[in-house]
Amino acid sequence: EKDLADALEEGGCDLETVRNIIQGRQLPADLRAKVWKIALNVVGKGDSLASWDGSLDLPEQSIIHKDCQELTDQLSVPEEEKSLLLLDIESVITFYCKSRNVKYSSCLGWIHLLKPLVHLRLPRSDLYNCFYAIMNKFIPRDCFMKGRPFHLFRLLLQYHEPELCSFLDTKKMTPDSYALNWLGSLFSYYCSAEVTQAIWDGYLQQADPFFIYFLMLIILVNAKDVILAQESDKEEMIKFLETSPANLDLEDIEDLFSLAQYYCSKTPASFRKDNHSLFGSSLLGLKDDDTDLSQALCLAVSVSEILQANQQQGEGVRFFVVDCRPAEQYNAGHLSTAFHLDSDLV
Repeated sequence: EKDLADALEEGGCDLETVRNIIQGRQLPADLRAKVWKIALNVVGKGDSLASWDGSLDLPEQSIIHKDCQELTDQLSVPEEEKSLLLLDIESVITFYCKSRNVKYSSCLGWIHLLKPLVHLRLPRSDLYNCFYAIMNKFIPRDCFMKGRPFHLFRLLLQYHEPELCSFLDTKKMTPDSYALNWLGSLFSYYCSAEVTQAIWDGYLQQADPFFIYFLMLIILVNAKDVILAQESDKEEMIKFLETSPANLDLEDIEDLFSLAQYYCSKTPASFRKDNHSLFGSSLLGLKDDDTDLSQALCLAVSVSEILQANQQQGEGVRFFVVDCRPAEQYNAGHLSTAFHLDSDLV
């Protein structure tokens, strides 16, 4: 802790230096704000709100005010500070909407994204810069029902856990039905303040927006046996899945990240490469010719990557089974990993 404090005190400390000192450990509470600002690359950034007239006059302003009021009511701060804090939060959301030409809605989950930042007691300019950086770098485009990020998550789940993916598909339980607020709030919607801080400590240091997908994947993998054994109706199962991050404790975070790193290392690089436009500046945008992931049969893997992986393999034959028997015979019994191609349809 002293090494980190000294490095931060000296100034000019970059994310790599922070990583080397921390080495995956949880951040000390008194140094968290400085480290997050470094991770979000907002150290020394100017006050974006300086030129704004401060008008809180959007058509949906009453909704913004109500949501911000609910957030401040949840915080343990002296009453005399609450009004100023409320103004800061409402100003951040209002200015973001105005500068980005976005219509505010409670379902966007911004309040939950702001909550961990508000706990840091940042000045208004830093609060805005951190919020903007998280929105820009870590929240994917189209993070809404039936959005592209959730089609991509289903393909990742199918790649690593085909049995679980098939089960959820059969139940018509799509990722957006249970993971919308996982991704949209970076888990702060369901997790306690302490657990959220621990997750963000690790996630922001990763500096990899796609890593959230692997954290989401591990939550499903850990619940796999319970999911497959469930006999409750669809709505109850969705509720079970949706709220499962609430069961995370501080002691679980190290294993969560360790397993996520493992699955990440076993995922084709094309997972990121082909979908990099999900994150970042909206000027890049999603091209019209981008693949419709909702229609994709599986996660795309480049030919060069397959050849490279093949060269790295040792001895032994790697194969998969294509079962070409009629549907009745296939359904009567088949290998669990077999791919069915009905010969009657060929």
